[in-house]
Amino acid sequence: MADITIHTSQKLNTVSPMLYGIFFEDINYAGDGGLYAELIANRSFEYYDRNGQTDKRKMCWEPIGGCRFSVDTRFPLSKAHSNYAHLCGEAGTGLRNLGFCGEGLAVQEGQSFRFSCYARNTSPVRLTVRLADKSGQLYGSKTFSLVRMGHGWSKYNLTLTATGSCKFVYPEIILETEAAFDIDLISLFPTDTFLGRTNGMRRDMAEMLKNLSPKFMRFPGGCIVEGRSFENMYCWKDTIGPLSERRTNWNRWQMEEYQINGQTSEDYFQSYGIGYYEYFCLCEDIGAKPVPVMNVGMTCQWHEALLADMDKLDKWIQDILDLIEFANGPETGEWGSRRSAMGHPAPFGLEYIGIGNEQWGDVYFERYEAFQKVLSEKHPEIKLITCAGWTAEGKDFDTAYRWMNANKDKAYAVDEHFYKSPEWFLENLHRYDDYDRTLPKVFAGEYAAHTHEDTSKRVCNWYAALCEAAFLTGIEKNADHVVMSCYAPLFGRTGHQQWQPDLIWFDNDSVYGTPSYYVQQLFAGNVGTTLVAADISQSEAEAEIPLTGPALTAGNALHTSSTLSEDGHTLYVKLVNLAEVPVKINLKADKPFRSGRIQELTAALDAVNSHESPRNVYPGETNLSFSDCRDTDTLHLTLPKYSVTVLELGI
Repeated sequence: MADITIHTSQKLNTVSPMLYGIFFEDINYAGDGGLYAELIANRSFEYYDRNGQTDKRKMCWEPIGGCRFSVDTRFPLSKAHSNYAHLCGEAGTGLRNLGFCGEGLAVQEGQSFRFSCYARNTSPVRLTVRLADKSGQLYGSKTFSLVRMGHGWSKYNLTLTATGSCKFVYPEIILETEAAFDIDLISLFPTDTFLGRTNGMRRDMAEMLKNLSPKFMRFPGGCIVEGRSFENMYCWKDTIGPLSERRTNWNRWQMEEYQINGQTSEDYFQSYGIGYYEYFCLCEDIGAKPVPVMNVGMTCQWHEALLADMDKLDKWIQDILDLIEFANGPETGEWGSRRSAMGHPAPFGLEYIGIGNEQWGDVYFERYEAFQKVLSEKHPEIKLITCAGWTAEGKDFDTAYRWMNANKDKAYAVDEHFYKSPEWFLENLHRYDDYDRTLPKVFAGEYAAHTHEDTSKRVCNWYAALCEAAFLTGIEKNADHVVMSCYAPLFGRTGHQQWQPDLIWFDNDSVYGTPSYYVQQLFAGNVGTTLVAADISQSEAEAEIPLTGPALTAGNALHTSSTLSEDGHTLYVKLVNLAEVPVKINLKADKPFRSGRIQELTAALDAVNSHESPRNVYPGETNLSFSDCRDTDTLHLTLPKYSVTVLELGI
């Protein structure tokens, strides 16, 4: 038996309005081949071998019926798009795109797509764009002519509609007559992108993000920001403007050491179709504040650990100053005008910037201080986030906190990362109780419960999610100091991931949330502005508790946090039950309840979700009636074992 008394008039800490957010990094094909709705892989023939040994410019493309297919560089479309395809063949020949990971795309009957390309020709050319499976079965086609003859590039746009449904079809460009021509920047988008944006996001995946009610989005990484060389570093200026002016970069997650179960990801590149403008727009579309992470002149310290000289940091510092102007400056300024020209005259309202990703040691902090000195002088309104390194304890972590003790006013928050066992999360339920409130705030910027040391064997099951939920009650109790948190990684493409577990999984035509996704959704969607006191009295039940952790006993198996809305009329109570046996709850408040709702997650500890069973672990919801307890202000509940329960109570 457990008694919980909620004292709604005994207000404790304030709860950060930014407490729950998301972190997007282009890992596991999360960007190109995932959230970015583009369906053509290597659309500009710009894939390349990072070691300069093999020509990958034809990757993801194959000729059809003897079509002569070469990649040329004379008179290119733009400096950023220096390659293009030259096709020459008879009627019925052409070119096929294999899609991301060689899996083509999925179509539903009646679904429409926008096709576009740049082409040039010196004699009449008639082409058919079609969708076909490997057997040749057609699922839609559209014929058009290259009417503008000459040596200049012309853009063509058309719409085609799927005539049937298939999970794996491939875009093809077929010559209707014998001809020769050049073609570049070949694109195919579904018309039903998220909120209808023309260079937008895959609708079902973006809706999964919006349904998390994120208060912020951290992007674009992660290790993507650092890169493996100075050339491979992420530079936001490469990602804005017309698509024809955005360079292609190889994705640092295509490296062999990140392959799982022998898979290959040599076709993993960044087209920068999702660039900083699209990130800012996505944040706006899902109601999240942008939190960009910027490079500090350092590559990944786990690998090459290249460092820009201290006297040569001006380039990277100027990049951040220019980004702030791009996001917040007037449309009459240099970078504000670039934003306006892309379609957003109003400022984006950037408030936060991460300086470096997962970096550590004196080499990082001396660089951070160089950035901080300039940014604090020129933009004191921007909240700067520093790094605590790659782990949640140890020498590098301690170095970060020693630096913060000596430099308490040089960062708004410190970004802590911890990928740990589920048991670690139980052992650290009170991690933040005694953190020094005079130090920078805490941003739990990347975390997840890992069920196995071997990456290929990690799963996001209910056991992991339940332990994360217990840990989040501790974060909520310290939400005056732990002001931001987000799970990582966000997306994983089924069968082609470099890291797992992941919060959301997708393939060509479906997407599902893991048990951890629904924990995140429940916590983020039901949080007030003030923590209120909650007293718990638990009896020692004589039952085995399979969940481990030094502080966990039968009498310490229930964890809760309670927050009150700003107007004081809604109480949110989160209850995480780790016990083997059901627990009786007496919930008492200082005022009678008017209305209520219960959302509940419970499952076997090894339960998982999948494409076949996306709601195997899924919250149930019931309304509460208080007609029998208005005078007693007491609510009797029975919590299932291994459950997360959220009460939303009107007072």
